Amino acid sequence: MDYKFALELNKIGIVAYNEQENLWQIAKRCAASTGIPMAGAGAVIGLKTGSVVVPGIGTIAGPIVGALTGLVSGTFSCTLLNVAMKDELKKIAQGN
Repeated sequence: MDYKFALELNKIGIVAYNEQENLWQIAKRCAASTGIPMAGAGAVIGLKTGSVVVPGIGTIAGPIVGALTGLVSGTFSCTLLNVAMKDELKKIAQGN
């Protein structure tokens, strides 16, 4: 990962490093920086879908399903990236 590229990702909150940050805190940060924008995109995609039948729950509107899917997938991918790159992020945070 190029140092300048990593700094740009850090500025917008996709990757960040904090020695004391636990998994829950990473997931909360990722939900705000990546999950919410993905939820918006998912809702727009879901507009083309009518409604989805969920067994035991009933029907749910397509935009809601799209938004929830986007929120979960965006948060999950960002969290995995931050956890997987922890050692590299530590080096970048230290300026190495």
